[in-house]
Amino acid sequence: MSADAMAARGSGPGERPAYRLHYASFESRVAAGALDVLVMFIIASLLVTAGSVIVLISSDFERVEPSTTALNLFWACVACIPVALVLYFFIGYAWKGQTVGAAVMQLMVIRSDGRPLGVIGSMARVIGLLFYVLIVGVGLVAAYALQESTALAGGALAVALVVAALGIIWAAFDRHRRTLHDRLAGTIVVRLV
Repeated sequence: MSADAMAARGSGPGERPAYRLHYASFESRVAAGALDVLVMFIIASLLVTAGSVIVLISSDFERVEPSTTALNLFWACVACIPVALVLYFFIGYAWKGQTVGAAVMQLMVIRSDGRPLGVIGSMARVIGLLFYVLIVGVGLVAAYALQESTALAGGALAVALVVAALGIIWAAFDRHRRTLHDRLAGTIVVRLV
């Protein structure tokens, strides 16, 4: 059953009362996304700082060369950044249907049928978000392959960035304010009222 059908459904015996979904505006979604970028920056900074402190202590505050183990731990912390960022979104969506940015902006991600995301819906949403990473990654690989021609390499990267941006800007023109990753995951973003 679609979200509109659920919202229009009457309150008969044993049914929930009718409700109306208030789709999140494009502007509020952009603001929530900007806050999430800030949180992701903080997560990445904490991991790099933790690795740097390990190297600093191992080098006796730059008096000797750091140990190989300390350098390996630093790179392990750096390698944990993508995993931590994926977990940030997955846990937020699975637990409350919100990231920090969405909570501040009073937004919630739900399934298109109005039910909470849960674990499976959260995985679908994160996979939908990773689709943008795939698009930009393909653009980077194409740019590298075409590095002999600066114009072609720049064009390949520009096309990838434009396609990724259009997937997000799509929400400004969609009736239910859905982005490409919302459509892929079968989700909508609603405003908590």
